[in-house]
Amino acid sequence: MKTCQKCSCRLPLRKFPLVNGKPQAQCSPCLNTARRLRDPLPELGRDAREVRINNTFNLWHGPVSRVLLRSHA
Repeated sequence: MKTCQKCSCRLPLRKFPLVNGKPQAQCSPCLNTARRLRDPLPELGRDAREVRINNTFNLWHGPVSRVLLRSHA
C-alpha cells in the first residue's frame, strides 16, 4: 500500500504507474484526471439529419410546458 501525493488515498502499488522501474508519486486516477482536464474533448459535428428532425418536432409540438410536471412533484 502506498499513499498518493496528490489525492492522499492509500492504494495498492499496482495503481501507481512505473517510470524507469520506480512507481510514481501520483496514482493512475490522478494522472488520468489531469490528462482529461488538460486535453479538452473535440467538438461534436452537427448532423444535418438530426437538426432537421429536431426542427420538425419543434414545429409540430412547439415548446414543452413543464407546469403539469411541477404540480405532481
